[in-house]
Amino acid sequence: MNLITFLPLKSRRAFILNVAACLLLTLPEQEKPTPPETSAPAANPASFAYDVVSIKPYKPEPGAIRSANGTPDSLSYRGTGLIVLLINAFPTLTLDQLVGVPDWAMASRTGDELYDVEAKMDEDTAAALKKLPWDQQQDIRRSMMLQVLVERCKLKYHKETRELPIYNLVIAKNGPKFKETPADKKENQTGGFGQISEDNFEMKQMPAMLSGYARRPVVDKTGLTGKYSISLKWNPYADQDVPAWLMDRFPDSKGRPGIFDALEEQLGLKLESAKGPVDVYVIDHIEKPSPD
Repeated sequence: MNLITFLPLKSRRAFILNVAACLLLTLPEQEKPTPPETSAPAANPASFAYDVVSIKPYKPEPGAIRSANGTPDSLSYRGTGLIVLLINAFPTLTLDQLVGVPDWAMASRTGDELYDVEAKMDEDTAAALKKLPWDQQQDIRRSMMLQVLVERCKLKYHKETRELPIYNLVIAKNGPKFKETPADKKENQTGGFGQISEDNFEMKQMPAMLSGYARRPVVDKTGLTGKYSISLKWNPYADQDVPAWLMDRFPDSKGRPGIFDALEEQLGLKLESAKGPVDVYVIDHIEKPSPD
């Protein structure tokens, strides 16, 4: 039985998104390409695809750990639900942007529909992807995951724009509490459950980082366009009804503020409630993965 089974429905959805956010596969920090000095022409995502894809039912063994790992040319999941693949296939910030996902694909109640997923690019595809700016790489990786779901799960979907509750990320009353990273400072990034410390951080990265924890899409309204050195620590479960044994698994988070208070206290930023247009992806049809 999956530990998510024991959580109240509201906390269960938040837990899934928090876990999924941790499983989003990006390149290791040292593999990030240096952004070009001039804008590169946009690559066609449809021209990129995985060379080999394997999806098999997950068979838990004693001591086995569900995991997600990525390299510049491959990804590997152990014991994942299709909801995680869907989150990686669309530019979504919260689960509310995925509509019509069947219960079995959520893998949130019994954990029965879990899979091992392996996908690998050929050398030419990996080399071409590595040359692109970071943002384009992420768009293409989503497109590649979408292709997998279309081919192996017969995914059909359509996009809508809906007026939904959002948060605007703004500068708090006393101004930001961080500074621009010196131009000669080397790349540095550390993180963990409920914490991040990074140099050369751009505000455009904040919406993706915050939305899962705030449980609404976040829109950057700070107007800050530089590269900054930030440090943020919070308790992802501060405002959720989760059992004590679950919090005991993350002892470093105890006593930390929730994401809203942490943002204002540590970074001088604030989340303001609002409504705005949000892209929503409606799942019209999806099947369990076809066998290899």
